[in-house]
Amino acid sequence: MSEASGKKNIIITGATSGIGRALAARLDDDAHHLVLIGRSQDKLDALAGQLRASTTLIALDLAEVEQIPAIAPQLPGRIDGFVHAAGVESVEPIKLVSYAKFDAIMRLHVYAFVELLKLIEKSKKRSDDYLTSVVALSSIASDNGGVGQTMYAASKAALEAAVRVLTKELAAKRIRINAVKPGIVDTDMTRRWMRKIGVADIADVQAMQLNGIAEPSEIAELIAFLLSNGARHIAGTQIKIDGGGPAGKVF
Repeated sequence: MSEASGKKNIIITGATSGIGRALAARLDDDAHHLVLIGRSQDKLDALAGQLRASTTLIALDLAEVEQIPAIAPQLPGRIDGFVHAAGVESVEPIKLVSYAKFDAIMRLHVYAFVELLKLIEKSKKRSDDYLTSVVALSSIASDNGGVGQTMYAASKAALEAAVRVLTKELAAKRIRINAVKPGIVDTDMTRRWMRKIGVADIADVQAMQLNGIAEPSEIAELIAFLLSNGARHIAGTQIKIDGGGPAGKVF
């Protein structure tokens, strides 16, 4: 797709729920070509049926990182944007932390991000004059994790470290990378987190954040801007979008 047309090829992981789904809807307004990655083919088909944009659908469990190189032929030759929104919550006391659990979270949050970025870097020449914007979904837990979030917070901190380093490494190919750090967002993942910490009422969660709980569409707006060429001088950053931060010390 040409820059003149304003249309871009954009990869979204975790596309069938939460922030990933909200971003697909937001970008659909601009009729980009969307490469949607999720675990369920049925959910991908349902999402694509609601979009006007052309789509490529890839059903894949990204925790199976060894399978990621095989999707290269399904990706566009030119990739203008990549958003890693796939994620999973984790609340475990240290006595339940294990290598297997830690590795599963790292695979999804960090290793999959790096493997997909390797495919993008490989496909792009230094002589290519188009910009590629990459956005990794982190969390305020990376530097303000709550009790039981050892594995989750550590994986997000590792993701941000990768963003800072790879921004420098890939700048020569006009690939810029940023991380977005949401606070509490009203998603299915947050609802599962609520159950794990014993909070049943969404009003209680609203009170945990100074300006209340965010909607996925609000996070998607920030990501859409970072994907645009208007944000081309924003690189290697970690941007908080957390409603002013915690209202107390719950997280």
